[in-house]
Amino acid sequence: MYPSNRSSSSKRILIAVFMSLFVAGAQAEAQGEKDPHRPPCADEYCRKIKSFVKKHYCGESPFGNGPDDGCDLRFPKKPGAAVDVKADFKCEWSVSKQAAQCEQHGQPSSVVRNFLIQELRQAGLPAKPNGQTYFTVWESTPSGWTVAEAYYSQSVGSDIELCQVILLIDQNSRVIVLRKLPFHKTDVDVSAVTQWSLIDLADAGGDGQVDVILEGDAYEDHWLEVVSLKHGQPQTVFSGLGYWL
Repeated sequence: MYPSNRSSSSKRILIAVFMSLFVAGAQAEAQGEKDPHRPPCADEYCRKIKSFVKKHYCGESPFGNGPDDGCDLRFPKKPGAAVDVKADFKCEWSVSKQAAQCEQHGQPSSVVRNFLIQELRQAGLPAKPNGQTYFTVWESTPSGWTVAEAYYSQSVGSDIELCQVILLIDQNSRVIVLRKLPFHKTDVDVSAVTQWSLIDLADAGGDGQVDVILEGDAYEDHWLEVVSLKHGQPQTVFSGLGYWL
């Protein structure tokens, strides 16, 4: 009877180990599915973009408390050579004033400004806001279209009012909204909204198509997204990497 008992015990051990691995794998998969900013790459095209993004916009890896393939984000001081910067701004946080200090360089054309202000209004920005609005305008030479951003902020005590839009304007003056942060008041230190930063315009997929590279920031969670114009409509073809704290 001993061999029989030993065989049965071994099977139970093997089953227990298998179940443990299965549960761990299911938990890891579930955790991955719960992260809307870092879905797994399902095809070769996505993996190619991920490789490009990691090569050009990632530093130390892994970094922070993010995924094993996450990274510290490193961005170019200016977009690629095929991008004409018409306007941009830079903000730095002032500890003494407990507010962001922003400096605007260049201005959008009246046409682009009107598009941006109109979208801010639709996003809930009051007609006479008390804060400041800053602009970024990049013109892509290969594609012939413009990517433009309007970013509004105003400190209100320990809170901050925010509103943001990022637009793509094609050769026919068609306006496509890439990202929008509706007008919102949130805590300065613990933001409850997602803000976006324009990082670059580049052919991330190697298919001759200019893509928009963005950073998402949702309070101590930073990741990269790549938006491509497919059949005239924006599609997020990659989201991932980065880190959280």
